Amino acid sequence: MPFLYRVAYDGSLFYGFTGHPNSVESALRRVFGEVLGRGSRTDPGVSAVANAVMTRQRLPIGFINSRLPRGLWVWAVAEVPEGFNPRRARLRRYLYVAPHWGEDLDAMREAAELLAGTHDYASFIQTRGEEGSTVTTVYEIKVEVRRDLVYIYYTGRGFRNKMLRKLTWAILAAGRGVLRRRDLEELLAKPRPGAVPSAPAEGLVLLDIDYGVEFQVDETALRKAYVYFLARYRQAAAYAAALKAAGEALAERDE
Repeated sequence: MPFLYRVAYDGSLFYGFTGHPNSVESALRRVFGEVLGRGSRTDPGVSAVANAVMTRQRLPIGFINSRLPRGLWVWAVAEVPEGFNPRRARLRRYLYVAPHWGEDLDAMREAAELLAGTHDYASFIQTRGEEGSTVTTVYEIKVEVRRDLVYIYYTGRGFRNKMLRKLTWAILAAGRGVLRRRDLEELLAKPRPGAVPSAPAEGLVLLDIDYGVEFQVDETALRKAYVYFLARYRQAAAYAAALKAAGEALAERDE
């Protein structure tokens, strides 16, 4: 029987999930030998809380993590039936966090409501010949502003290549008045591949892939991952505060 592992990683340390010597999957293959499937092929720079990888081997999680590089953890495992496909999930949840530069919240929420649903998202996908249909369903897009940050939550069964980053760019552009409602409607009604740029990868996090499977969680591994991300956050917050102080000092001199 195959085994499905939950995987968390700091995307800034890896060149995507697969397809590169410094990818997450390459590091996992050095431990498992063979990877039968994965939940999401995240882009370089994109982090994950609960991606998934399937293998034939059931190894102790502590043993696995002792052989993985910094910023990558396996933290749960489940036995799954033969023929299980980790690409087929009940739900996928992502979060994009961007700086808030005064974008209009109501305009962003209106754009999010319009972009959710079942559409041909070709304008919002980096198309490749093997990807097939560009029609898919986004169940929900939720936009929040907290202090100086914009949080955009996405829920759906599956998303195409660069789709979330392009949707994010469009939602932020709507908040800035760069894209109007009729522009978004036209992008959906008359798809134009390549019409929409991608927001930076670093703001995107894969929060969860719901398979309806009960995982056995390793609390020690989970805590190590949590402590790592908290420490990284505090370091980044301190650096951001230093940059803000420098900007404020320059502003005072300009008065």
